[in-house]
Amino acid sequence: MAIDVEEFIEKLNRENEQYFSSLPETDTVYWAEKMHGAAAAEALKPRWFNEIRGVDIIGRFIGRVPDLTLKVLVGRQVGDEAKHAKHCRRRIEALGGSVLDYRPSPEQLRFGDLLDAMAYPEEFFAAQQLTVETQSLKRNEKALARFDPDTAEMFEKHINPDERFHARLGHLGLQVFARTTEAQDRARRAAEVIREAHVAMVRAHSGNMLAAGYINA
Repeated sequence: MAIDVEEFIEKLNRENEQYFSSLPETDTVYWAEKMHGAAAAEALKPRWFNEIRGVDIIGRFIGRVPDLTLKVLVGRQVGDEAKHAKHCRRRIEALGGSVLDYRPSPEQLRFGDLLDAMAYPEEFFAAQQLTVETQSLKRNEKALARFDPDTAEMFEKHINPDERFHARLGHLGLQVFARTTEAQDRARRAAEVIREAHVAMVRAHSGNMLAAGYINA
């Protein structure tokens, strides 16, 4: 039997928190060390790619959202992702780097593919907005202390405020679509799958940075 939708959302948030709080810090931050210069530029490249790909994936998701109000809100998120990609690229280039040589990891590609394949709105809202965006907001807040002042300012001014809206959008979407037992089961499974994929992606990023000598073991 389906539980009250607000109770379900609260429970799903708790499950997410329990999962991420059980992991080592290196799995729950994008950047575990202070980043400067070339290392900062390299660290921002996966973020740039995720924002670029998010424009396409979230844009396609709009067509799977029958609620017109939510369509508009998801459309706003697409615009935010495009804006974030532009800011990340500018910052990478200001730090002396280039996105032209970036190659996403298999884990990063799989993460996007999983989201793109989610057929039901409640799956996507649970996985992308409620789970990933909520965690990204926490990771981004930590980024303020990880980067040089100009990069931290980029996050604080141009990215983090939007992420708060994106996380809230997950709540709003589930309020509409996660009202049956079947929908709640789909949403919970989607959150579980994307949590694992998100951590695998973060670990791949860290491994690449370590192999390139940008961070310490």
